[in-house]
Amino acid sequence: MLFSRFAILPSLAFAASLPRDILPTGQIVKQDVINIHNAVLALDNTINSYQGVPLPTSLVEGTPVLLGVAEIHKVNRAGFRHALAALPFTVEDSRDVIDAVVDTGTYRSIYFSQELIGSLVNVSIPKSTQDLKAKVDAFKQGGLVPVVVASLTLLLSDHDTFSAATLVKIDQAVGSEKIKQGEDAVANIHNAIADAIKFYAANLV
Repeated sequence: MLFSRFAILPSLAFAASLPRDILPTGQIVKQDVINIHNAVLALDNTINSYQGVPLPTSLVEGTPVLLGVAEIHKVNRAGFRHALAALPFTVEDSRDVIDAVVDTGTYRSIYFSQELIGSLVNVSIPKSTQDLKAKVDAFKQGGLVPVVVASLTLLLSDHDTFSAATLVKIDQAVGSEKIKQGEDAVANIHNAIADAIKFYAANLV
């Protein structure tokens, strides 16, 4: 694990003390993962359209990027709170939550009219970091590299804590292979964000 499961243990005791019917379920956490995916797609579109302008105009032109980061942070923290409050997931919910991260199939995004084939956050987040790195010159021109580093650092913390809170609720009966799929996806996303942080940090000067 990238974030200690022991830090999540107090939430298990708290959740167990509440009536089951008022607690979030694995299906809610699954939707939170999908919400993150959709927010990432929206931010990726914004990043790809950003052309870069000098200061101080960049502070205005870069605002949509910051709003996109804020939206990912918001939906991630909603998922984190839901995962903390949830009781351990059922086997079915455990499978659905992991599949929301790693499953390959056909789905419809609210940001595109056509159906897309592929994984969800395990593809969209690494792809968005690659697109972000491709825009380094535009962000350097606007003096926004420190903002990018700070934003990525926030999102990495969000990812690690939400993932830890979620994985600790997975029912082991879902099978070691399925759990490994989830853990591998979590690590893949972590590494993609961490790599983008290192890349932009090297471009601070």
